Amino acid sequence: MRRILSHAVWRVLPDPERKPSIRYVQCKECGKKSEVAMSQAEGDLWAMDHSGRTSHQKYREFAASDLVTKRVRREHP
Repeated sequence: MRRILSHAVWRVLPDPERKPSIRYVQCKECGKKSEVAMSQAEGDLWAMDHSGRTSHQKYREFAASDLVTKRVRREHP
């Protein structure tokens, strides 16, 4: 059996039908997490409130966006 393989070029792009990114904040000291929200401000408010209640000061923000792939068609000279 013989196969012909070709090289394809793909791009990763934001999904044009996407909703805003979803995000949450996690305390690096105790592991508690904020609710998932679409606004960075909501995570920031959660972190400030958590700091006020616990004196914890280290956080990590997680964000997820929808992506699509698109094959790039090359023009042959």
